[in-house]
Amino acid sequence: MTIPVKRILIVDDDRSVLEVLSRALSTAYDVAAARDGTEALAMVAGRPIDLLITDYLMPSMTGDELIVRLRDLCPGTKALMITGHGDLLDREAPDWWKNVDHLAKPFRIRALRETVASLLA
Repeated sequence: MTIPVKRILIVDDDRSVLEVLSRALSTAYDVAAARDGTEALAMVAGRPIDLLITDYLMPSMTGDELIVRLRDLCPGTKALMITGHGDLLDREAPDWWKNVDHLAKPFRIRALRETVASLLA
């Protein structure tokens, strides 16, 4: 019996971030990448995912908006926020920020892999 590979969607408007994260996770997971929330939602509409990894600040919609819209399509989808603006979120939305799984940029690939494994366990 084969265990299905978990599917991860990474969303970031920075192409280099998408490439690095995709490479780091593609050996253990089925990884797809999108450059913005609109593209991400279109990708999920046809095939649900197990985990969304999204940047916070992006054109067209923020990461928190994307999480809400994605969970409307696929309730219960796990999410990991990545951002270089954690200090801003600590100040402006501390209650929300402390309750969302997140990694502050820059982070080590090992930390990413450990966080993803924990979320998908």
